[in-house]
Amino acid sequence: MLFTFSQMSGATEYISQEAPTPESANKPDGAFDHTFQKKPLSERLLMKDLKERLKSEQPFWRDTKLSADLRSFNFDRDNSSTDTREAWAAGGRLSYESGLWKNFSVSAAYYNSSKISAPSDSGPTGLLEPRQNNISVIAEANLRYQFTTTFLEGSEIRLYRQALDIPYINGDDIRMLPITHEGYTIKRSNSSLDYIAGHITKIKKRDSEKFVHMSEAAGAQGSDKGLTMAGALIPVNEQFTIGATNYYGWDTFNTFFAKATYRKAIKDDLDMELSGQFTDQRSVGEELVGDFSTNLLAAQASFDWHGVIIKTAASVTGDDSDIRVPWGESPSYLSLQRLDFHRANEKAILLGVSYNTGFFSSLGLSGFINIARGVDAKSPVSGEDRPDQNEYDITLDYKPPGELFKGLGIRARAAFIDIDGDGNGNGNNWNDIRDYRLIVNYSIPLL
Repeated sequence: MLFTFSQMSGATEYISQEAPTPESANKPDGAFDHTFQKKPLSERLLMKDLKERLKSEQPFWRDTKLSADLRSFNFDRDNSSTDTREAWAAGGRLSYESGLWKNFSVSAAYYNSSKISAPSDSGPTGLLEPRQNNISVIAEANLRYQFTTTFLEGSEIRLYRQALDIPYINGDDIRMLPITHEGYTIKRSNSSLDYIAGHITKIKKRDSEKFVHMSEAAGAQGSDKGLTMAGALIPVNEQFTIGATNYYGWDTFNTFFAKATYRKAIKDDLDMELSGQFTDQRSVGEELVGDFSTNLLAAQASFDWHGVIIKTAASVTGDDSDIRVPWGESPSYLSLQRLDFHRANEKAILLGVSYNTGFFSSLGLSGFINIARGVDAKSPVSGEDRPDQNEYDITLDYKPPGELFKGLGIRARAAFIDIDGDGNGNGNNWNDIRDYRLIVNYSIPLL
C-alpha cells in the first residue's frame, strides 16, 4: 500500500512506513505477512456520484478504482561538516485499476516527485534525481489475469511494470517514491499455501525515472540479466508460520531467505512473538559482481502489554561479504532508518519500544524508538577492522482522529549515528551523523 502512513515496532524499515501499527505483538507484521496481506478497500470515495452510476455497467467499469496518494517530504542529513543532504519535495501517485473482463484487468500508476527547495550544493537525498531534478514516470502498468478454476484458483498473474513487496525485492518506500520492477509474476494469497513466483527483468530506483536491468542495478554495468524467483508462506497452525524465498540473479548472485514465526497470546493483556530468519547469499554463473559467499542469521522476540510493544533482536553476518541489497531493502530485524547492520562479520543487537496505547491512539498519536549497536565488522577485501557503530531512532506519528481528515498522516523522524573513532577526534561522538525527516501523507480514494 504505497502511501499509507504508519509504523510498527516489530517490522523492518521498508515495511514500517507501509503497514498499520500493531496493537499487539502477535499481529502479523513480518516480511512474509506483508507480502501476502490483503489491503483493505476504502469506502471514502470522492466521486461517489460517478461510482453510483457505474453500478449498472459491466464489471470492467463498475469495479474501477482510482486513487490519489499525496506526499510531502522534507529531508535533512549531515554526514559531516562537508557532506550535507537537504531537499523538500512534494508529489505522489495517481493509480488506476479496472474491474474484471473475462478474468482480465489492467492497472497503471503515475509517480511524481517535484522539488520545492533543494540547495545547489546538496548531495543526493533520494527524494529527487541525484542532481535534484524532478521525477515523472509511469512506474506501474500491468495486465492481470485471475484464475477462478483449476488448481491455480485464487492465483493472479501480473505482466510488466508492478510494485513488488517481498523480502529483498520490494518498494523500499522510505523516501518520496518507492522502487518498482518490470517482470512477470504469479501470486496467491489467503490460502493454505500462499506463494509467489516469476521472472524480474528490470528495476526503477526510487530516485530515477529509468528502468535498468537487474544485473546492472547489482553493479554489472552494461549487462542485461534478470532474476528468477519463487517463494511460499505456510501457516502450520494458528500460531506458527514458516516461509522461504529464493532469488536467482542470473550471472550475479543467488539469495535464499527463510523465516519462522511463533505467536501466542500469553494472557488477555500480554502477547508474544518469537521469530528467526536466515539469509544465504552467494555469487553464481559468470559472477559479474564478484566471487563471494555470505549469510545472515537473526532472531527477534517481541512482547506487548496494553499497546506497548517491547522487542529485542540480534543478528550475525558471515565474514566473506556484506549482505547485498540492490533490488529493494533487507528484511532483517536490524534494518533501521539509516543502517542495516549487515556488514561482513558484524554482530548486532537491537532494543525497540513502540506505543499504540488507547490514550495516545484516541488522540491520533503513536511512535517508536529503536537503539542498535553493531560490532566486529571487517572489510571483506582487506580483512581490516571496520568501526563499531550505533544508531538511535525516534519516530512520532500523528493521524487526526475522526472522519474529516481521514487518510492524512504526519510523521516526524530523527536518527543519530555514532561511529566509533569517527568525528572530531573525541573518539565517541554520538552525533557523528544526524538525520531528520518530516513526511506528510494524504490518501484520497477518488473512485
